[in-house]
Amino acid sequence: MSPVVYKFGGTSLGTAINIKVVVDIICNYRPNFVVVSAIAGITDLLDAFCMETKGGRERIINKITNTHNLIIGDLGIEFSLMGWLEILHSYLDYNGNIEGSDRALILAIGEDISASLIGYVCHSRGFPIEFLEARRVIVTDSSYNRANPNIACMRENWMSLGLSQKKSYITQGFIGADLQNKTTLLGRGGSDYSAALIAELSEAKEVRIYTDVSGVYTMDPRVVEDAQLIPELSFEEMQHLATFGAKVLHPPMLLPCMRSSIPIFVTSIFEDYKDGTWIYAMDRTSSYESRVKALSVKKNQDLWFVLGASSSVLEEVIHILHTCQVLPGIITSKENTITFTTDSADISPRIYHSLYHMLSEIGDVYTTKECALITMVGSGLASAAMLTQVTEKLQHESDHIFCCSQDHMKLSLVVSGKYAEYIVTQLHRDYVRKKLTIV
Repeated sequence: MSPVVYKFGGTSLGTAINIKVVVDIICNYRPNFVVVSAIAGITDLLDAFCMETKGGRERIINKITNTHNLIIGDLGIEFSLMGWLEILHSYLDYNGNIEGSDRALILAIGEDISASLIGYVCHSRGFPIEFLEARRVIVTDSSYNRANPNIACMRENWMSLGLSQKKSYITQGFIGADLQNKTTLLGRGGSDYSAALIAELSEAKEVRIYTDVSGVYTMDPRVVEDAQLIPELSFEEMQHLATFGAKVLHPPMLLPCMRSSIPIFVTSIFEDYKDGTWIYAMDRTSSYESRVKALSVKKNQDLWFVLGASSSVLEEVIHILHTCQVLPGIITSKENTITFTTDSADISPRIYHSLYHMLSEIGDVYTTKECALITMVGSGLASAAMLTQVTEKLQHESDHIFCCSQDHMKLSLVVSGKYAEYIVTQLHRDYVRKKLTIV
């Protein structure tokens, strides 16, 4: 029988009550593989630890200790953090920011603790789940903080592990190791990616992503109150939503599942498989109605204009972005202007100035900050009539819409960050709730 992979996110492990629910799920369903994130907030604290001075680092160690000990106490178990705290204490006198392999080692502590803790609680319940060290499974290059998996090495390692299909294993998300056995990270949110890679290696029949929400919604319910749960999405639809702001799934996790046609089920730990969203390969060869299925918003975007740059230098702009290791949200070329967006959180001041300088050699460069990228995802969205229809619906907000990009499955608008929630609420009302006909 094909394996099943369960992944539990940090918010689903944030309290002793949640952990008890998670352990109930594991013990009742006995999945072949369990992948866990760090307890909510711990990775942020570990990241801050790497940038602090000695006094600040001591305070962060205390916060990390107290957060875990509160949960451990509420669980009524004896569980020691000593080994991991010793690692943190060994870096108290480290001069400057902690980077590279040292930073990866420190940020991995959150997942190291949570995997051991959940495994310990399962054992206390009489379920003999075995610990599977992620560093033996997820083999990557040496880009320590955003590593790329080495699939060939991973397959070779997997075969040598001799894992039993009759047993259950728990492992850390987010982390791996390079060929020198140094800890590496798959990037923030990478626990989803870990689960998908293990699903691919084990030829799993499905991946279940347990989180604090019931699945994927037509829009973030915290922004749009009447957002609806979506029963099913194609891989491509979910990829667009995840890339353009929906935070339910980490975008790279979709790649292994798409390669191996492994369905994903997103649900809440409190739903117990009743409600959720299925994500899988869908047949698009048959007739498919034009409609908007969901929307997403990505805030804190910088909008770049390169004026006087013809479309012939678009490849050069893309090359500059690649050289600066900057991934644009959208990029368009119209008349003598190339326009693209970047996530302000992903660009340091040094990279920002390098990018600005290199682009200035092509044309005049202007930027608009505090923008938001709104993306409508569905089908039949590529027509000029569709764009006209959307802009007419938003004519009173036209001064706050700066540019757009569209293809068959998505239509993106770059808008003023201040008006983003208002605009996306109007679009959700017209195209999702009222199901406005797309022209």
